[in-house]
Amino acid sequence: MKKITKYIGISMVVALLTSCNDFLDVQPKGQLTDDEMFTDITGYEDAMFGIYGKLASSNLYGSNLSWGMVDELGQQFGYDNTQDVSYYLNRYQYTSQQARNVVDAVWSNMYNNISNVNNVLRHINDISAGEQERKMIQGEALGLRGFMHFDLARLYCTDYTRSDANTLGLPYATEFNLKNRTRYTLQATFNLILKDLNQADSLLTDDNDVTYDNNFVRDYSKGRVILFNKFAVKATKARVYYAMGNYTEAAKYAREVINATQNFKLNTSTSLDSVMRFPANKEMIFGVYAADRSTTIRSTFLRSTGYGSFVEGRRDLRSLYEVDQFTALSSDLRYTSFFRENTSGSASSFSFIRLIQNDAEATRGALKGFVLISLPEMYYILSESLYDSNKTEAISLLNQVRKSRGLGDVDAAKVATRTLFEQEMMRERMREFPGMGQTFYALKHYNRSFTDFRNIDTYQPSDAIFNLPWPDRENEYGDQAVHNE
Repeated sequence: MKKITKYIGISMVVALLTSCNDFLDVQPKGQLTDDEMFTDITGYEDAMFGIYGKLASSNLYGSNLSWGMVDELGQQFGYDNTQDVSYYLNRYQYTSQQARNVVDAVWSNMYNNISNVNNVLRHINDISAGEQERKMIQGEALGLRGFMHFDLARLYCTDYTRSDANTLGLPYATEFNLKNRTRYTLQATFNLILKDLNQADSLLTDDNDVTYDNNFVRDYSKGRVILFNKFAVKATKARVYYAMGNYTEAAKYAREVINATQNFKLNTSTSLDSVMRFPANKEMIFGVYAADRSTTIRSTFLRSTGYGSFVEGRRDLRSLYEVDQFTALSSDLRYTSFFRENTSGSASSFSFIRLIQNDAEATRGALKGFVLISLPEMYYILSESLYDSNKTEAISLLNQVRKSRGLGDVDAAKVATRTLFEQEMMRERMREFPGMGQTFYALKHYNRSFTDFRNIDTYQPSDAIFNLPWPDRENEYGDQAVHNE
């Protein structure tokens, strides 16, 4: 048995021990050699927990890729103050140094962690002991490599459905060395992502127990919802195929996750207390343990309640959640579970309370981590993938999520056509995903005009908004050749 808290405490150290930067690998003093780290299966576990710890860091899913940068790009939150980076992210002013620092940090930290994964994969077959666990670790590592490259593609590349054979994709990193990473077309990038995910899927065939014991003391081979498990791989494949517009394959993998009822189930209670945040009982497919973000989240969302004086929720939340249509039998539980309305005169502001509701929760450590893939998303993907072929089932799937959130069936007029259905699905994703970093990707995928968090400015879709700039050093020193396979 191993204490997760122990590994999170050493995670950043482990990540540093196995890292290299984009252009020059400078060995930190006192670094363990590969021979010392990868002598037994415990060394691989240590390395993997270091990788998960890096995922949970503030530059990645502990902030920027959950409730921070990417949700500000998605207009879920904003701070109308030029002294805060949110101001520039909300306005897509990527040339601002404040915004650029954050955008570049996501790129560099993600590739740093990919290099850590590649170091594990480089050595995984060096030992003969623990064959089943080696398969698990190799499957996780390959799955994570595909998962991380996919999110980079969603941020820094053109939407796949609007690409062609020459559209630039990513530098895809498969080796742990000092060479420049090979650049690929977007289509080749997606092929490499799917290659990694397919290999992971085959290695994790027996990975069926992904429940969570909730006490943060567990064996590596059990309670794997906080590791990149078999169903996290399938859910990511559903995301990838959905992003590609391949609805047949997207539906296949989303349905596989939904049908794994021994592990996953939508909320059935009259509150969202058990599912609104990590570990989101039965609704979390994959998440990262990070119990040290409470103070930052409290200072970001709860330090003030005055209109325009803090990072606030969208100002049109009453309209988004259709509060005026609430009845005794149909009331969206997400509205009061995720936000608190602060009224002052004629203006209202909204504090985001999904992750931390008050100072007492921050003090006692109510926040334990972040949900990165959730069951409702699989229902949305399956619903949208089936709309053209089985409209009845598609709407039923949407209504199942609505029911789990306290709502009655969607108004038939709102989903009567594909266009209307997608408009409603965009609103549904905005209602479900604040704090989870998924709304920006939806705005990019649907490619329609949208309003800012103030509900004042309207933005027209464009690559200038949706494709984040690569770091200048990557463009200057990276491999300039682009490969299509």
